[in-house]
Amino acid sequence: MKELEINLTHTSYRIIIEDGLFDHIGDYIKQIYKNNKVFIVTDDNVAKLYLKKVTTVLEKDFTVESVVIPHGEASKCLTEYSHICEELLKKDIRRNHLLLALGGGVIGDLTGFVASTLYRGIPYIGIPTSLLSQMDSSIGGKTGIDFFGRKNILGAFKQPSMVLIDPKVLNTLEPSEYISGMGELIKHGAIGNKKLFDLLDTRPGVDEEIIKESLSVKKKVVEIDEFDTGERMKLNFGHTFGHAIELKYGYKHGVAVGIGMRMALTMGVDLGVTDPLAKDTINRILDKYGFPQVEYDYKEYLADVVYDKKNIAGTINFIFITKLGEAVIYPIREDDLKEKENECNN
Repeated sequence: MKELEINLTHTSYRIIIEDGLFDHIGDYIKQIYKNNKVFIVTDDNVAKLYLKKVTTVLEKDFTVESVVIPHGEASKCLTEYSHICEELLKKDIRRNHLLLALGGGVIGDLTGFVASTLYRGIPYIGIPTSLLSQMDSSIGGKTGIDFFGRKNILGAFKQPSMVLIDPKVLNTLEPSEYISGMGELIKHGAIGNKKLFDLLDTRPGVDEEIIKESLSVKKKVVEIDEFDTGERMKLNFGHTFGHAIELKYGYKHGVAVGIGMRMALTMGVDLGVTDPLAKDTINRILDKYGFPQVEYDYKEYLADVVYDKKNIAGTINFIFITKLGEAVIYPIREDDLKEKENECNN
């Protein structure tokens, strides 16, 4: 069993990483929650695998209600947000009740957004079941939904009360989901943890230690910059281009981030910011874990990134690797990006 704690100005919470945690998940929940009713939000894929098991264990200590939605990114929308809120209210959820987000990144983002808005805020616990969510999205407090063709454009910061991770559930992941999760893992090693990068290069699979090392990178930057105004932006390495690629071609999020990292590495080398050796090393690890060996021309996507939510008053904060394990925030004005785009088109 491994454990981390996120310590922020107004709250703190534990992250428990334990093989077989689902067998006694109620023991951890009872440590922080004293009421007798919990509400699980999950999707139809995860429900088939784990809803009955988790419900049976929890019913030893709680009355359990659940809401099941369709799986996939398409469910991260206003329609499903509204549906979840309606179902929870029909089941008589109250302000002091607890939500459980049982699923991957979509369920975590969506449930967190519900928790941040229903009754102006109710507590929730993250129970991530995908590699991507276990490595990254289950901590940090970013919640949201997609809207107007833009990813996570509606959202709020809402920290969970606890995060409970059972690495054993990764054994049931489809290969495509596993690769998607590796995108965030590789990103964390690239921007801030050379030890993690070395583990990925030498170990055959993901274990409790690798999950802890990955989350330790996010823990560090979230504690410095809870609301994503400075240091935390480094977690966006690969995302600026990755979001555009994800929406255009339908790649899974972590796969799109991997492609976005390749594009950012090339742009960084072109600007003289990124060590070419770091580019070659990161690309080799992406190849090792089965990421598409494709790189779209970053110049052709500069117009798309202008509309990304990371555009702050006409400035895009790109994240580039300087050398392996170190990243830098590199602001570029929107007008300068348009000039580069025009140069490309002429």
